[in-house]
Amino acid sequence: MAIIGLKAANCKNCYKCVKVCPVKSIKVENAQAQIIERRCVLCGTCLEQCPQNAKTLNSDIALVKELIRKGEKVILSIAPSYIGSFAFDEAKKFAGAMKELGFYGVAETSMGAAYVTAEYHKLMQKNEMKNIITTCCPSVNRLIELYYPSLIPQMAPVVSPMIAHARLLKKTYGSGVHVVFAGPCIAKIDEAADLRHNSEVSAVLTFDDLANWLEQDGIQIMDAPVASFLNSSSKILRMYPISQGILASLRAIGDTGEWKMLSVSGSGEVIDLCMALERGELNHCFIEVNMCTDGCINGPISLKDSASRFSSLIKVRNYAKQDEGDYPGLPEVIPLKKRFLDRSIKEEIPDEETIRLILSKIGKESPEDELNCGSCGYPTCRDKAIAVYQNRAELTMCMPYMKERAESLSNCVLTETPNITLIVDKDLNIIEFNAAAEKAFKMTRHEALQKCIYEIMDSYDFQNVFDEKKSLPDKKVHFKEYGITTMQTIVYIEKENIAMGIFKDITREEAELENKYRLRKDTMEMAQKVIDKQMVAAQQIASLLGETTAETKVTLTKLKNMIVFDGDNQ
Repeated sequence: MAIIGLKAANCKNCYKCVKVCPVKSIKVENAQAQIIERRCVLCGTCLEQCPQNAKTLNSDIALVKELIRKGEKVILSIAPSYIGSFAFDEAKKFAGAMKELGFYGVAETSMGAAYVTAEYHKLMQKNEMKNIITTCCPSVNRLIELYYPSLIPQMAPVVSPMIAHARLLKKTYGSGVHVVFAGPCIAKIDEAADLRHNSEVSAVLTFDDLANWLEQDGIQIMDAPVASFLNSSSKILRMYPISQGILASLRAIGDTGEWKMLSVSGSGEVIDLCMALERGELNHCFIEVNMCTDGCINGPISLKDSASRFSSLIKVRNYAKQDEGDYPGLPEVIPLKKRFLDRSIKEEIPDEETIRLILSKIGKESPEDELNCGSCGYPTCRDKAIAVYQNRAELTMCMPYMKERAESLSNCVLTETPNITLIVDKDLNIIEFNAAAEKAFKMTRHEALQKCIYEIMDSYDFQNVFDEKKSLPDKKVHFKEYGITTMQTIVYIEKENIAMGIFKDITREEAELENKYRLRKDTMEMAQKVIDKQMVAAQQIASLLGETTAETKVTLTKLKNMIVFDGDNQ
């Protein structure tokens, strides 16, 4: 099952997740973002940064609740960064709240960190590695295994504190106990499921899971009874979730020899470090690495925004100072070795000709056309073209190209339409003027855009449209000064608060109607003259034949109508 899911209805085609993903493990298909699981390092940045909350996180909370309901012994291993994520005045109240949820006991993962740090120190004492990269952050471990496998020999072959602590708890409380880890990291979900760890961790919860569970059960940490943690911890080891916390724990053990100590955090910095290591720029360095900036206190599910990491850092430091004990003893012997694997993805890279062909489809015929604006989420147009070839991106993700294309199509429609079309803003300024309008009003588009509508025609109808905020359809308007007659429609566009005037030139149709009218009028006048002559003759004939004049007039009038209105329904 995928760890990060997607609510498709919420995905708005903004490419924000592609932009922030440090390894571009997000595929856009049919305008929808999809996580490419085999490429994802589970840093959680997309989950944290999605502006539409379209990303979802699968949770083990139902499994944990079921284990507790069945009466299983479930111990919570809590990441030390909980100090900066939850509000309470005494740590033992947090332990009490967790026990109210049904956990058998609560233990700080930092005890597992004690064993891990000690193992790091042994590696430093052996002095057999070129560099030592810490392996506490599962997201960094995935990054190296997937993208920088040449660095695997420089990774400390040691499990993370979560795994070490789970093994310690199982050795202390029995192999049948269920260890549930809770922290701000989603990569821990994948680490717990890794077959290399023999399922020591039964489930992983995020701090968000715990917060929601507490709320559902109506439990307030501040009001919870105090309870003891199952294990004690050292002040130094409580520093693990902050930058340089591992280095501080190493110094607490003792001599670190000639090793140069480095602390690197944040996905960008970690990737830069990996590239520097691949180039062989560093030697004999012990390097603490965290995918999250400033360490785990800034994890993607830390219940705090990134700006709050400073106050979280202070809380963790203050909590560490509460325990003035020495480095803790390590009474148990637990397996700590881990073997890292080359899981790199071999994807075909297109040749130069193919890249140029893909780029040409979005109007980039030469390198000069490549804007490298990053709006698609990729740093360069070439990177995006390669992603298209590898079926990880769509051509239409290029914002400048799509904007230019839309404008081009819009301008084409506006230019080619035979109707006179112009657009006016709320201040009656002309903001668009097509070719048909140029011809009809005998001025260039450039000249028209410097004018107001009332400078070329009566603006009453446009003003009325803005006042009423309602379109005005099909009104015959004659422009005497331009010698044209039009059928006018003014469309009000509410979203932009503009009015578009569309004028169909009906000058020729009106001229034809006028010619027909004149023909009929001339014909009628000719018919009237014939009638008048016939009336005189008819009167003479009527007087001779004894017929009445009125009857003759009616008959001749019918004859006239037949001549004038032949074929018309009158």
